[in-house]
Amino acid sequence: MLHPDTPAKCCSYCGGRDHEFEECPKRKADAEKEKVEREPEPAIVRFPYPRPAFSDQ
Repeated sequence: MLHPDTPAKCCSYCGGRDHEFEECPKRKADAEKEKVEREPEPAIVRFPYPRPAFSDQ
């Protein structure tokens, strides 16, 4: 029987009809896997202003 009061659910990530995008278990699992596979990026130190040039004069 159709339930017109229940909003339709459709996941745009995996196409599942029992959950929405925010609750997609496949999307969450893929995001965790990608985070583990990515290597940590080296830290880059950036100064807000150019360093002043010092002279020995």
